[in-house]
Amino acid sequence: MTAGRDRFAGIALEHLARAVAADELRVGYREVSARVRDESGALGVRVTAPVALAPLGSPDVVPLVDRLTAAGGHIRARLAELTGLDVARVDLRATGAVITERRVR
Repeated sequence: MTAGRDRFAGIALEHLARAVAADELRVGYREVSARVRDESGALGVRVTAPVALAPLGSPDVVPLVDRLTAAGGHIRARLAELTGLDVARVDLRATGAVITERRVR
């Protein structure tokens, strides 16, 4: 290793990407899969996971496309921040929806 540089194993990057995506999408870590690949010296990340969404008719409803676009940007920024690596792209594939219900008191 050279001074001032860290090296990450591919599996460690995938676990980190899963954790960051699970946090951003508000789902369980085990529900998320991630693949990390080299894209001309930067990271390319593919995430497959369900997405937590507000119930229909709720004032907090955000269109799915907007939710995924924002989540991809946040995941990309967070991975770059945590690793110090250039993250070229994050591709998200939603496999389902987890409806977050508000409890009535």
